[in-house]
Amino acid sequence: MKKFFFKKSKKFLSFVIVAFFLTFALFSSADNERTPHFKINSKFLTTAQELYEWNKYKDSKGPSLAGTESWQSFVKFLEDEFRKTGLVDIKKDKISFHGWFTSNRREDGDWTLSIEGKKIRVASYWAFSGSTPPEGVTAPLVYYDEENPPKSIENKIVVFDTPSLPKPLPPMFKSPGFEFASNPEDLPTDNFTIEQWYQVNYYSRFGGFREILTSGKAAGGLVISKMGPEMASGVYTLPPPPYIFGVPSLFLDRKAGEEVRNFAQKGKMATLKLIAKEKPSEIYFLSALLPGKDYGNENDEIVLLLSHTDGPNISQENGALGILAVMKYFSHIPQNERRRSLLVVLDPQHYIPERHAVDWFKLHSEISKKIVASFAIEHLGQIEYREKGDHFLPTGKPEVTQLFVQNNEKLINSAIEAVKMSKIPRTIVYCPLKKGQGRWNGMGDFAIKRNIPGYGISATMSAYWSLEAGIDKFDKDLMYKQTELAVLLTEVLMDSDLEDIKPIEVKRY
Repeated sequence: MKKFFFKKSKKFLSFVIVAFFLTFALFSSADNERTPHFKINSKFLTTAQELYEWNKYKDSKGPSLAGTESWQSFVKFLEDEFRKTGLVDIKKDKISFHGWFTSNRREDGDWTLSIEGKKIRVASYWAFSGSTPPEGVTAPLVYYDEENPPKSIENKIVVFDTPSLPKPLPPMFKSPGFEFASNPEDLPTDNFTIEQWYQVNYYSRFGGFREILTSGKAAGGLVISKMGPEMASGVYTLPPPPYIFGVPSLFLDRKAGEEVRNFAQKGKMATLKLIAKEKPSEIYFLSALLPGKDYGNENDEIVLLLSHTDGPNISQENGALGILAVMKYFSHIPQNERRRSLLVVLDPQHYIPERHAVDWFKLHSEISKKIVASFAIEHLGQIEYREKGDHFLPTGKPEVTQLFVQNNEKLINSAIEAVKMSKIPRTIVYCPLKKGQGRWNGMGDFAIKRNIPGYGISATMSAYWSLEAGIDKFDKDLMYKQTELAVLLTEVLMDSDLEDIKPIEVKRY
């Protein structure tokens, strides 16, 4: 009897074990369809120190504004590294624009202001506004009150105030929802970066100041921001005007602005100087390809890595260095194991008039047809800053990393798991095509426009609107983690079946 029971129990136990493993395999398989098992070889990752050296080299040449020697040096460095990494089909598609250049250092004295003989501290200049003779232009000041504008501004230096954010906040400025956040308890709860973006963008994007100055035949312009002296220092114009509009203009912090506003309301005489050179300039897209297993035949599929090469500081345009690190990682994997080819396209038009007017993908329509997924990478290794009185100081925290994801559950789940694996603090995963999760920032919306699988990495920009954000404001360890994240998610785009990561199209904008 005991023997019979033992045999029966043994058969039952075997059945349970088999059933358990079948169930486990079934659920694991279902899980795999939603989230891949990431595997990464840390030996192939670019080290934090090497990332630091790349950024230090770029920073040593000064801001990489399009057409400058610094920009030329940066793009040459990238091209050389792409060649060393084994990239092929390296192209330099040239475009021309009318360049406008001034010194980026206040101490050179190329952008100054004096009123009744008193020197006023200038925070920065309005790029592509215009220029003056070496001695500057001298004219009476006039304050522009939007509710009661002056009768005439002709041959006068016009003083504008930048308003605060409207209250209540318009929908576009409200904090969006998200799919996931690491350290959600440590995310900013203030409107600092939104207010800052508004202050940087208002005079060139929303305020209509350029039209007022040109139609009124003004001699010059002065824009007063609500930023303190340190925060406003070196702020670079974004977006640049669509053309050089011929009215030299400067940017002031709130402290200098108080004094200038008082002088303007009294019609005092001022001398504004903005020495700039204009010249036809040639820049170029840089593109290159890491071949996959089907490279050279009609079955080749391409994953696009996208960023820009021009910008005013350490991290505005260092996404290209992040892409270089991704390319170096995948170059260690044999070509016959790379399911898709990796294409890098670097745009030089982010900070010039008529931004992104030339479309690389129309120039290369045959290559573009093969693009099946995309990943835009920007603004890496940033440190969070906040104002304390008139000072602008680091908070001791990394800037918030923003990870934008196309509308597909596998892509979203993969993004969340990759953030956890990379251990990036203060990272938010957004799916903007879902209601209430905002918009894609930066260049990552390529995936939305093409309705293809895609990601985009960016960051909030507390200290990084300025020409003065250098290597001292760079966090190499954060960029290392962001680069690891980029590698993990590029692997998703490289290896997944396209049907599994096909986005759900939602018409929102």
